[in-house]
Amino acid sequence: QLTVTLMNVQAHRHKVQIFLDIAPDVPNVRCDENQLKQVFINFIKNAIEAMPYGGELRIVVQRVSEGVQIRFVDQGIGIPEEILAKLGEPFYTTKEKGTGLGLMVSHKIVQDHHGTLIIKSKVGEGTEIAVVLPAFDAELWIHHPVEKMG
Repeated sequence: QLTVTLMNVQAHRHKVQIFLDIAPDVPNVRCDENQLKQVFINFIKNAIEAMPYGGELRIVVQRVSEGVQIRFVDQGIGIPEEILAKLGEPFYTTKEKGTGLGLMVSHKIVQDHHGTLIIKSKVGEGTEIAVVLPAFDAELWIHHPVEKMG
């Protein structure tokens, strides 16, 4: 929620409204909070930039069988299939001043958290990025502690 609040100023400047929908039964995830914040800020910034005339960004957080799913759904210009296939490659970018590392680093952080990243897009309709992270099972962790992520 704090990440969304921080990004609301930038969104407002670009005529983008951010709607956050968090289901009441979302389990906790074991994570490096700063790393995931970096991922979410990257996705929010990309969504804002993809809506040059404004629009809505919906962020939906819900329980799924694999754990927790965080979906970022924008009303942006969408990504053509040939570009979608190259996203995440180092130094591949469609932005004038981009490095192409944002999505690659975000994908690596999600993988390091034993999660998955799914990107769907339709030109003229928008893009949806889904991050799925395993739920934190405190009882399991007590018996089998995991190394610190990082």
